[in-house]
This record gives sequence, C-alpha cells and structure tokens, in this order.
Amino acid sequence: MVRPIIRRLLQVFYNRGPWGFCVLVLQKVGRALHVIKTPVLVAPSSTHSDTGTTVDLVHGSNIHPFDLAYGTDTSGLIWGEDLPTGHRNDIWSTAYYGISPSLFTHALSSLSLDWQRFTFLDVGSGKGRALLLASRFPFKRIVGVELSPQLSAAAAANIPKFSAPWQQSYNIEAHNGDALAFDFPAGPFVLYLYNPFLPPVLKRFLKNLNRSLTAEPREFHLIYFNPGFERLLKKYVPGIERQWGDTIAMAEEDALADRFGSSQEEVVVYRYLPPT
Repeated sequence: MVRPIIRRLLQVFYNRGPWGFCVLVLQKVGRALHVIKTPVLVAPSSTHSDTGTTVDLVHGSNIHPFDLAYGTDTSGLIWGEDLPTGHRNDIWSTAYYGISPSLFTHALSSLSLDWQRFTFLDVGSGKGRALLLASRFPFKRIVGVELSPQLSAAAAANIPKFSAPWQQSYNIEAHNGDALAFDFPAGPFVLYLYNPFLPPVLKRFLKNLNRSLTAEPREFHLIYFNPGFERLLKKYVPGIERQWGDTIAMAEEDALADRFGSSQEEVVVYRYLPPT
C-alpha cells in the first residue's frame, strides 16, 4: 500500500514540479478542512510550473464544441497520476487534454504534403481527437498509440462513431501500448506530439526514432505542440531540421471553450529528408 502512494506522490512531483506539488497538497488539505471548495486550474505545462488538480470535463457545459458537433468523447483534463497503468513509465506521463482543433489544423496544413504517401502517427493519442482531426487530410493511414487503456478505449470508441463532411481518410487505428515498444511506420510519416511524456521517456523515444530513420531513411515530419523539451530533438535525432516555430492563436470557438482561458499555443515543426 505504501509503495503505490509514494509512486503517485513522485509522479505528481515530477509532472507539476515543486511549486505545483505544494499547491496541490495545500488544495487537498484545504478541501478536506472545507476551507477551499474550488480548485485552481492551470493548463498542463512542460516547464514544471503547473498547478491544479484532476478535472473531468466530459460532462455538462464543459464538453468541447468538437464533441458536441460530432458526438464524440474527446473532452477533459486528466493528469497522468490519475491514469495508472502499472507500467514503469507511468511516472513520466504528463496529462490528457485534447488539442484545440483550430491549432491542430493550422499546423498540419502548413506541411503541404502529398498526403496519400504519408502515415500520421500520434504518440500519446489519448481519446483520439488528433486522430479524428487528421482525417481532414487524405493520409494513407492514421495511427495512435496510447499507454492508458482507459484513454485508448475511448479513442477506439470514438473512431467508428465519427463522421464529418470534411473527412478524407478513414483508415484510423487506436493502439493501446508502450510508445517505446511501438514500431514506427514504414515509409514517409508525420509524427505528432502534444507533450506526451517527460524527458526520461522522451529521450529513449527519440533514440528509437533515430534508429528507425537510420535503418530506413525516409521523409519524416514532426509537429510538436507545447515544446518544452525541444532542446532534446537535435541532440537525439541529429538529422532533423527545424522548419518553423510560432505561437498560434486559437479560433474564437476554441478560445471560448478553453478551460484555462488560453487563446494560443506554441508549436514547432521539424523535417527529416534522407540523404541523396
């Protein structure tokens, strides 16, 4: 009993940093003493400055307009410590929070690819919102891998019920598993990361990516939102080149729906082209 509690406390500390950890503890004590009734919510951050508590946003007025429009379940904020899988990498998981559709579409549209040649891969795919949004583009294949069975099951349930007039790709897969054991797709691919895990796992993931590109040199693009650990990219995948980075403004609908009052998000885009 003691070991799971210690592991959970460590995960909260790693995910939220010393300040966020202290704030969370104070909030829980305050609520237990009936001094604090409403938790403070701060958006998930890769710089360890975040505070707040677990929130389930899938009910009531907190459902994102995307889910209202398409009958899916991709809303919510769930911190990593509240998604235990028993895997040793649980402690390095961050949080689930679906990407704003306007931000995702803006970033992906910037690639201007021959889409049918490419596989789209979302690592840390959660409930699958990015997988569904990626179907706006005629990818050969759309694949998500998610460590949490709970989130992966939600994504798998969303795929068959989703239908949109703009959808161009229907080959969508949601896999439950460890990203470090998942094989990268053969042929050209686009990798999407929304800050899925902390550096101890990210480093190993990038090493695997570099080995895959070395074994099979192929065109590869990376879209990395909330890129707090961008410095690791060139270190562990030296062949990739930064194409651009920017802070993108959300569409008004997404900004109004954002639980934390955010209206923009940072993204960087990288590319790898095999040597000629």
